[in-house]
Amino acid sequence: MHVQPLFAMTERQALHRHIRDYPLATVVVSRSEKMDANLLPLHLSDRGPHGLLSGHVARSHSLWTQDPGETEVTAVFQSPNAYISPRWYVNGQRSGRNAPSWNYVVVQAQGRLRFIDDADWMRTHLAALTAAQEAGRPQPWLVEDASPEFLSETARRLVGFEIEIQALTGKRFLSQQRTEADRESLVRNLEGEVSWGARAVGGLIGRRGA
Repeated sequence: MHVQPLFAMTERQALHRHIRDYPLATVVVSRSEKMDANLLPLHLSDRGPHGLLSGHVARSHSLWTQDPGETEVTAVFQSPNAYISPRWYVNGQRSGRNAPSWNYVVVQAQGRLRFIDDADWMRTHLAALTAAQEAGRPQPWLVEDASPEFLSETARRLVGFEIEIQALTGKRFLSQQRTEADRESLVRNLEGEVSWGARAVGGLIGRRGA
């Protein structure tokens, strides 16, 4: 992923927070000269130098059926994104030196995917994944709320995997190169957009992508 220094995310805490905020990753694998990309929810554990990702797929999934051996993968975690109109920039209107842009935040994790075919591991993984997503709700749902028979059946139908992150790269492209007046104007205009994603990007700019 191409990242200019101004837009680079390097803080481990910020990188991990982004992954936890947007856990549905695009997982890309290359096998037999063919690229395959899948959307998969991943759970991050703070283990190892960069962290450990865990996930699961159905046993019929191509990621498992084509080659269950270890393989190199890239997982991409992307925030909401938004088109930026040149009309929203306060500065540069007279000169016309403005062009459309796009704002977003993205984190890329690279490592080796290793499958784990173990029902006990799967139950633990599903409990951790669910707890992370249910956290903060008044009445969080727990995997224990499901019947033991259903949970066991589900665990048997799935196969788990772990990705030990070997490289972690982040990019905040939130108009950091613009003046404070420009950024304030972007926030105001994005908040007025119909798209939820645009309004979310306005929030990211407003808190400087923290």
